[in-house]
Amino acid sequence: MKAALSIWILILATTTSAQLSISGTITNKKANPVMYANIYLEGSYDGTISDSSGHFTLLTNLKGSQLLVVSFMGYEKYTRAINLDKSHDPLSIQLKEQVSEINEVSITAGVFSASDKKKSATLTSFDIATTASAMGDIYGAYATMPGSQKVGEEGMMFVRGGDAYETKTYMDGMLVQTPYFTSMPEIPTRGRFSPLLFSETLFSTGGYSAEYGQALSSIVDLTTNGLETEDKASVGIMTVGANASYAKRWKNTSLAVTGLYANNTLHHMMFKQNVDWVKDPVLADGMMMFRHRVGETGLLKSFISYNYNAMQMNYDNFEYGTKDNIEMKNHTMYANTTYSGALNEKLLINTGVAYTQDQEDIVYIDQPINTNSQATSFKLAFTHLTTKKIKIRMGADLFLEENTQSVILDSTISLTINDTQPSLFLESEIKVSSKIAFRLGARAEYSSFLEEIALLPRISAAYKTGSSSQISLAWGKYRQKPINELLRFAPQLSSERSDHYILNFQYRKNSRLFRAESYLKQYSHLVKYSELYSTDPNEYNNNGNGYAGGLDLFWRDSRSIRGADYWISYSYLNTSRNYKDFPYEVTPHYASAHNFSAVYKHFITPINTFVGLTYSYASPRPYHDKNSTVFMDGRTKSYNDLSLNITYLTQLFKNDCIIHMSINNLLGTKNVFGYNYSNTRAEDGQFASNTIVPTSGTQAVLLIMLSL
Repeated sequence: MKAALSIWILILATTTSAQLSISGTITNKKANPVMYANIYLEGSYDGTISDSSGHFTLLTNLKGSQLLVVSFMGYEKYTRAINLDKSHDPLSIQLKEQVSEINEVSITAGVFSASDKKKSATLTSFDIATTASAMGDIYGAYATMPGSQKVGEEGMMFVRGGDAYETKTYMDGMLVQTPYFTSMPEIPTRGRFSPLLFSETLFSTGGYSAEYGQALSSIVDLTTNGLETEDKASVGIMTVGANASYAKRWKNTSLAVTGLYANNTLHHMMFKQNVDWVKDPVLADGMMMFRHRVGETGLLKSFISYNYNAMQMNYDNFEYGTKDNIEMKNHTMYANTTYSGALNEKLLINTGVAYTQDQEDIVYIDQPINTNSQATSFKLAFTHLTTKKIKIRMGADLFLEENTQSVILDSTISLTINDTQPSLFLESEIKVSSKIAFRLGARAEYSSFLEEIALLPRISAAYKTGSSSQISLAWGKYRQKPINELLRFAPQLSSERSDHYILNFQYRKNSRLFRAESYLKQYSHLVKYSELYSTDPNEYNNNGNGYAGGLDLFWRDSRSIRGADYWISYSYLNTSRNYKDFPYEVTPHYASAHNFSAVYKHFITPINTFVGLTYSYASPRPYHDKNSTVFMDGRTKSYNDLSLNITYLTQLFKNDCIIHMSINNLLGTKNVFGYNYSNTRAEDGQFASNTIVPTSGTQAVLLIMLSL
């Protein structure tokens, strides 16, 4: 839904057409062509990409003196003033290679960052939006990264043996309480936000900073864009709906608004569904971003979004042999205001407030279940640049939550959770030399609901082994409050806990990146129960435990194949847990031992077409076969998916136009995510079963987007 909008705007940022032509050739000092370089006019969306011979042609309708910029990973940025009021001979531009892409040591264990400012950069917003299989979803793109699991019936992030609730999302450092759209049983969800909004996305698979809390396994931190570069507007029509956007730029201020309406009716008519839909899913989405530059260093950001989604289905409750009607409506509002700037030459400030209002109304077989959640968070953090080699970050945050669930039976039963969570953190980063760095930190947390205090130390270190390589280590203690669905019935529960141990090696040179990371996570105090949703608090305890260990490998290369960029990731996971209603410690249902992804992207300059392919594989997942005496000894078939997207850049009615097609599961592979079993035995004494499968075999979205 949001995928096509994101792809269109991000590609438009580097490829547009107009009247005046600027051409030339990009080479390095050895006179070899530099292909796939970005060439653009600073402060505008007029740009292009060099082809396999290093040649480019940039079309623009701008006038006067402009700044031409050429950039490519592994080379220093090139800038040149150019007068567009007159014609120019073809330009000959030579880029200087960076001596090393890891000029000095940095902490990289457990971190995948999409910022060009960070040494471990792996994904950008453009990468996310153009990754086939992701359909513009941030979490879908990170599902191609090592450490993540393929759990197709959920759509959320499962990282290194952790359950989905163990990954938390932050926006500009502020917690996002509901990062996913509400969904239905065995219907995958997706993230609420488009990658278009963000200049940086950081995915930490573990060992993360003391600044982050209440996440047992991993975090995703999203940094929104700065000021809009210029006035712009666009409209788009998709096979699943329509969207529009408008942005206005003043000298020190910008305002952007977007709107989206999506309806899956046509999509469901085109592709056979494995779901008995009563009302096809619909979505309405609106967003506003306000940015204001304060003084020379300050930036004030305000973001607000509203989402509405609804659907109705007859759920095949195979366990009891019934078709259960379920209707869902969800209203979510998220607001976030932050300020960052410098108080003086050595002291930086980051502060903010965020608010979430989420109303979920479900009618299950004529029984209303209403859940209302309100959450407010405050944050104040300072960074002190003590010396060139010492940086200290400290701060405090406060999280206030009220969650109420009402069930209407003969009377209304209402259960409410109120929690106040203040936290303090202190962290110092010390660069002993250009080869050795340490990060020492600790976080103190308190929960009024759990009446619990925790002190959580965290340590990281890195050593530079060569001009382009380094090793990193990380260790830390982490805690997370049990989910509200359990605390409503068992308020005596305490936090779940994990310890992270990480060893990382990274090599990065000449637009190539290799990462290898081994890890061990030890879990304790996991929640166990005899029967889910039992109203007896004594049925719940914190006696669960587990572990997760493995190896993650990642290779990215945007140099070896002309005009192409690709990455390959592989993860090996060995994990086991005794939690929930498990009778003993086993591998949970969402964990695959082997996960593999290959992502390939190619821009074909002569026909202005961008092509992307993604292949994903996951080894069989465990499930509990009721016909077996051994718990969780069943295995699904392996997961396979090949996805494709094609984007064609052209003009329509003298306006820039993009035609985009995205196809998931191109080959129609019949993947199986698990099995449901009947609650009663058949005549042969066996429990009958049915498969948990994707909502449809193949999915496709067509977009036509026009800039105004």
